Amino acid sequence: MRKIFRLGTSPTIGTLILPGEPLTNIGERLDALIKLSIEPCDKIVAGVKNKTYDLGLIESPVFDDALVYKEWMEDELVVCSLKQLSKNMNEEELSRCTLLCRNTHSPTRMFINDFFDKMDLSYETFYSLSEIDNASAAIQGIKWSKPNSEHPTITIVSQLAIEDELKKDQLHSSRIKDKAMIRKFYLIYDKSVDTPSYIEDIIAYLQAWE
Repeated sequence: MRKIFRLGTSPTIGTLILPGEPLTNIGERLDALIKLSIEPCDKIVAGVKNKTYDLGLIESPVFDDALVYKEWMEDELVVCSLKQLSKNMNEEELSRCTLLCRNTHSPTRMFINDFFDKMDLSYETFYSLSEIDNASAAIQGIKWSKPNSEHPTITIVSQLAIEDELKKDQLHSSRIKDKAMIRKFYLIYDKSVDTPSYIEDIIAYLQAWE
């Protein structure tokens, strides 16, 4: 019977970045069945701590002294639109947009809140708001949005999550005031026992895959 490797990831990583080649390669390297679970970052941290997961990948640094955190990759959040807008959007341009934003307690929204505070912006800057549960729904919302030159619909998502659409010109990206919204993804595992060599191998593979 094949062994099971239990991988816990936050939503953006598990649904938009990791699926495909990386998961297949991890399974082949381990000769194991990959059990992928997608949960909020705090749930992944708790799951790694109580050994529900062998390895966790998170997009928000919810730190716990019982775990080891390794930086995995840098992620840039960008303004995503159906039609090309200004490459560097100012406050006047943003004030005409309808923003599909993440729910209040989303790590992504909290990161964006901090960025807005530093830029003297807020969610009140936008023409109107709609809350979306996850990044996949936000991207689909942009794909199906009706063209509106007066109040274009935008969302703020990981550029990694829309790379294919950007290459095919199906979606377009902009920055806010020429400022990059950079965050880090983390690999986390339990440090209470010696780290198995197979976990070290997967960590090395993921860090090289970036």
